[in-house]
Amino acid sequence: MTAEEIRLKRSKRRRVIIIAIAIVVVLVTGFFTARPALNAVKAWQARRHAAKAFAYIDNANWLGARKEASAAYQLRPTEPQSVRAIARFLSRTRQPDALEFWQQLEKLTPLTREDRQDEAAIAIVSGETSRAEIAVQALLESKGADPAGWLLAAQLAIQKGAADDAMSALGKVFNDTNATEQQQLQAALLELALASGSEAIDARATDAWSRIEKISRGKSAAALDALVLLARRALSGQKSASGSASSSEEPTARREEPTARREASGQPPARRGLHPGGMLVVDLQHALEAHPLAKALQKLIALDLVEHVDTSRRDELIAQGIAQLKNGDANDLFALATWLNSKKEFEKTVEAIPLEKALLGRELFLQYLDALGGLERWGEIKQLLEGDRYPLDPVVQGMYLARCSAQLGEKAAAENNWQRALEAAAGDPGKLITLGDYAEKNGIVDVAQSAFDNAAIQSPKLRLAQQGRLRLARRSGDAKKIHAVLADMLKIWPNDDAVQNDEGYTRLLLMSEQQASRRSAISDQRSDSEEPITDNPPSQGYGVASQELITLSALAEKLVERNPRSLPHRTFLALARLKQNRAADALSVYENITVARGALTPSALAVHAAVLAVNGKTEEAKSEVEQIKIDNLLPEERALVEQLTKTNH
Repeated sequence: MTAEEIRLKRSKRRRVIIIAIAIVVVLVTGFFTARPALNAVKAWQARRHAAKAFAYIDNANWLGARKEASAAYQLRPTEPQSVRAIARFLSRTRQPDALEFWQQLEKLTPLTREDRQDEAAIAIVSGETSRAEIAVQALLESKGADPAGWLLAAQLAIQKGAADDAMSALGKVFNDTNATEQQQLQAALLELALASGSEAIDARATDAWSRIEKISRGKSAAALDALVLLARRALSGQKSASGSASSSEEPTARREEPTARREASGQPPARRGLHPGGMLVVDLQHALEAHPLAKALQKLIALDLVEHVDTSRRDELIAQGIAQLKNGDANDLFALATWLNSKKEFEKTVEAIPLEKALLGRELFLQYLDALGGLERWGEIKQLLEGDRYPLDPVVQGMYLARCSAQLGEKAAAENNWQRALEAAAGDPGKLITLGDYAEKNGIVDVAQSAFDNAAIQSPKLRLAQQGRLRLARRSGDAKKIHAVLADMLKIWPNDDAVQNDEGYTRLLLMSEQQASRRSAISDQRSDSEEPITDNPPSQGYGVASQELITLSALAEKLVERNPRSLPHRTFLALARLKQNRAADALSVYENITVARGALTPSALAVHAAVLAVNGKTEEAKSEVEQIKIDNLLPEERALVEQLTKTNH
């Protein structure tokens, strides 16, 4: 080879080597950078889905929010915005699982103020007091604690039974010039909650209703909410801020005052249903009608106020409501259908909203089906459900078909449809709760039990599931079943006053004299040198000395100290002292408390009657026994009354 050929060959070889090296470098670089690049793309996509989820959450589009938040989390579960989207969605839809995601997010990035607010809110709803305390404390200790934080602090204090702490937090909201009208309204509602349980409208209730009335004079959305609250109070006959009753609770003498005397005093008929010192019913009606944000719901409530004052105008007002809304959009028609159905005007619902219009929306269609059910047109409902004119969720379709089949006498078909609904709801606590509620309402206890039990298994901290289980246990009338559910709930919410109270009360009922005596730390045959538990004389065999009983009595005392207005807590304490043979102390439990008639449950009456009897107040005890429907008592509570009855005879 010539020198030139050798040179060219070497040059070509060098080019090949350089190209090969370049390829190797590219491959190695790609190997080490491809995954980070892919992760970066996934992170960007996840943030995009999360942003959409936040927008849907702000607009209360829960289906869209769930879809986008799930997509974000599936793409990149370590992306903070993905975790935040899931946590926020679960919090706003009140699902206890949110707490796990807030904990996960805190490990990835510091939580924002909005994060802490959502975390605190769901922790309070879920009864997770310790988690709620941490979140609320973080909000209050941060720079510029705001009204939202103080509202959460008040809610937590109420849950813990610390009324003074709650009022202190609410005072911060009331005195904060930066608090929005909505926050002021929330604070007033919490103040009302603190005033509940007493027949007398005390200073807190008076102050709360005064604040609500003040807010209602505006033109904002909060003002409209306040007007609705005032209207519902007037319609339910509750007392006004000044303590005067609405027209439905006025004394008979005043209600029957001659028309001539009212007219002589210058009081027009339209102002008969009023709240002295507060807003007149007619003023509430006009304010609702004139509010710039008022929609169908508020206008219908205004018509209800007119009917409340003059019931003779019912038919006229129903016709007026139909005329106003029958040509409206799906939202207007839904409000109209709900209103008419609530008045049992099912025929008018079907006439005003034909099927073609009922198909405009899911909720409207369901109201249409309810109207047909009210008219007992079950065959027509079944035909609509089995058709494809408006496809429903399989759970809803199954439970509606089950009811139709039952009404048509098709027992096997009804059972099959309930089973299909259960299968369709499996794995979804929300759908299981919906199914359980509907089955319970229709008396299908076994289906309701399965639905609530499965929901509790899927999400143990879901209050609705546990409360459903508790309702069914109470429905059975079996104290042991009731206590088993309450014991499960106490493990989940050990610091919940209501759960502690109900579990302790039920445990007391189940504690028979013989069982308690076997567990007694103090023998009935104790020597003269031993101190008696109480100086009260034995009465009717109620005396039981037991360490467990002493513990329960101490718990009851703490609960009453934290919740002095609560009759259930006082009933628990009274029963504990009754079983300890502390008759006088049991009676003293009822001192300094005024209870609304609606709060007098059969259980409370039974225990109070037993306490009266052992204190020699026989006639009063008999009077209370006459008010009790024996069938509404548990067997253990019935025994108290039966023993009392035998003693009195």
